[in-house]
Amino acid sequence: MNLEMSLLVARNRRRLPLASILPLSMLLLSTALPAQVDRSSVSAAVDRGANWLIDHQREDGSYGTHSGDVGITALVLRALVDCPRGYREEDGPFISSAVKHLLSNRQPSGGIFEAGEGLMNYKTSMSIMVLTALDAGRREPRYREVVEKARDFVASLQCAEDSKPIAYHPEKNLRAYGGIGYGGDRRPDLSNTQMALEALRAANLAEDSDVFLRARLFLNRCQNRKDSNDFLDGTGHRSTEDGGFFYYPGESKARNVTNSDGSRSYSSYGSMTYAGVKSLIHSGLERDDPRVKAALAWISANFVVTENPGMATVENPSRGQMGVFYYYDVMARALSAIGDPVVVDSDGNSHRWAEELAQELISRQGDDGSWINPVDRWWEGDPVLTTAFAVETLSICLKFLKE
Repeated sequence: MNLEMSLLVARNRRRLPLASILPLSMLLLSTALPAQVDRSSVSAAVDRGANWLIDHQREDGSYGTHSGDVGITALVLRALVDCPRGYREEDGPFISSAVKHLLSNRQPSGGIFEAGEGLMNYKTSMSIMVLTALDAGRREPRYREVVEKARDFVASLQCAEDSKPIAYHPEKNLRAYGGIGYGGDRRPDLSNTQMALEALRAANLAEDSDVFLRARLFLNRCQNRKDSNDFLDGTGHRSTEDGGFFYYPGESKARNVTNSDGSRSYSSYGSMTYAGVKSLIHSGLERDDPRVKAALAWISANFVVTENPGMATVENPSRGQMGVFYYYDVMARALSAIGDPVVVDSDGNSHRWAEELAQELISRQGDDGSWINPVDRWWEGDPVLTTAFAVETLSICLKFLKE
């Protein structure tokens, strides 16, 4: 299907509730499983983690173990704002000074990041999510203008026909078109794209915006499903056909495989598959879309809370812990967007994901209330970063735990 037809069909599809595609067993069993962890223990873990974060704020209002960082500051703020106590600026400098730090790094472009330090999309997108969360429910939003300019900046980073100085074509630039990268380069990836799409949705970008429509093509090209992925053409690039997602067209952080005929395959893995599901939903796809169904099937076949599935190898099982706190966060956000409290695995076993995930995170919490990943990859050796991820994840889990 060409781009024009894809956009036409996308604009006219009727969106259905996800419950319409969930297995009946999932719906029936969602109230029948015994609780594995109680709300009070989860709430206590959240409080201990939140207090540890507050106690580690830097003098300039920022957060970060080695130095203040806009991205980590925004992550911490999101965790504190979204936790059950719902901290706001009036509660103390641990919020108000951190917000001031973010705003002090606004750039003329509308982006929110330290000039010259990169990661512009990541930092701006996280800041958008924090500022919109702070403004939620306010009659007069305090940060509307800041958010709107930041939203326009993030949207401008998408690889599109009108990108400057380089324009992209949907049928020629298969690796890049529709995606968003860190901002300082033009090599998009699914991690940055999923963060941008969630931020743009939070900032009320219209669902039928061309930004979301373009993004769907990039998402297609990150999924192991050849019916919707024209990058996996079967010659130079093959699909594993498992419905999961990889990092970007032509790269998996799990495993890249060279086949006997010289073609390459890209292994699906947990964090990117949950990021893919979340992004498909945020880009406006129906919940019964075959791409969403295929990704949910991968999740069913690979449901686990002890590691980032797909990353480990026989030679190096510790790879399963790479990015595991990021995995927990994006897993919780994706399953929360899906909306059902139970995941049924491929063996027919039912899992109350929020309870299992909360139990695993509590078991990993340090005596001082913090978390850290001993497999230090993608900054997860920084306890401020990992604790922010953990507090945010547990706060999402609480919404799915029984009273």
